[in-house]
Amino acid sequence: MKNTTQLIIGFYAGIITIAFLMLFYSFKTLDNKFDEITVKRINIVDDKGVNRMIISNQERMEPPILFGKKYKRALNPAGIIFYNEKGDECGGIAISKNPETNTYALAFDYDNADAIGLLTQQNNKTNAYKSGIVINDKDLSGKIGGNINRINLMTENGNSSLVINGPDEKPRIILSVDSVGNPLIKMINNDGKSIKEISSFN
Repeated sequence: MKNTTQLIIGFYAGIITIAFLMLFYSFKTLDNKFDEITVKRINIVDDKGVNRMIISNQERMEPPILFGKKYKRALNPAGIIFYNEKGDECGGIAISKNPETNTYALAFDYDNADAIGLLTQQNNKTNAYKSGIVINDKDLSGKIGGNINRINLMTENGNSSLVINGPDEKPRIILSVDSVGNPLIKMINNDGKSIKEISSFN
C-alpha cells in the first residue's frame, strides 16, 4: 500500500514537472523575459495547431472533446487537460468545487471513457471524506462514457478497502479494515450473496 501510494505521488509529481517544463519551453522560445505572469488560460499546441495541453481556470476550461465532438461537463474544474494527437481529451488534473464537495483528481482516459483516476473528495457540510484510486475496464462497444468500474482502492471516513468488481460492476472480493482496526475479507457470488468471510471474529 505504501509503495503504491509513493508510486502514485511520484507519477503525479512527474506529470506536473512535465507540464511546467513544456510551459517554460514555450516562453523560452520567445525573446521576452518574464519574472511573473498572470493568465486565465494557456493553450499548448503542436506544429499543426492542435491542442495538446490546456492550463485554465474554471471559467475558461474547454469542454470535453471525444472523437472531435464537444460534450458538456457536469462541473467545470480549474486545472490541466491533456490531449492526444487528434485533439481528443485523454486525461488531466482537475480542481473543482460545488457548494457541498471539493474534488481534486488526476485522471487518464481511454479514447472514449475514464480509465484510471486518483482522487480526493471532502464534503464541506458533513466533513465526510474519501481518497483513493479508481480503475476501469474499457467498454468495447465504443459508446461515449462506456467505462466499467473494476477496482477501487479507497479510504473513506476512517475505513479502508480494496474492492474488486466483476464485469457487471458488482463487488466480488472485498478486503477491508474498519476505523477501529478490524480486518475483513469477503467473497461474493453473482447474486450478491456472501459465500466466504474471514474476519477477526472467526
